[in-house]
Amino acid sequence: MGVDLRDMKPSSRTLTGFNGASEQMIGTIRLPVYAGGITCTVKFSVLRTKAPYNAILGTPWLHSMKAVPSTYHQSSSFTERTAKHA
Repeated sequence: MGVDLRDMKPSSRTLTGFNGASEQMIGTIRLPVYAGGITCTVKFSVLRTKAPYNAILGTPWLHSMKAVPSTYHQSSSFTERTAKHA
């Protein structure tokens, strides 16, 4: 993804995937995410493994962005926002 991992903070937490397998995190990193006309900084957990997704954005992020996810359409839409995001 072209991210400089020198900005990553080390972490040794273990995450459990959708398939029940456990993976060791190598760290966390905060990156700017532009979506719905707004840029906000999001904290990501970094794993050294193959995955079907580049990133998974959780419900706290979806809620803060006032996003309306659609699994049927495999997309999200965004409502008008007035709150500022970092």
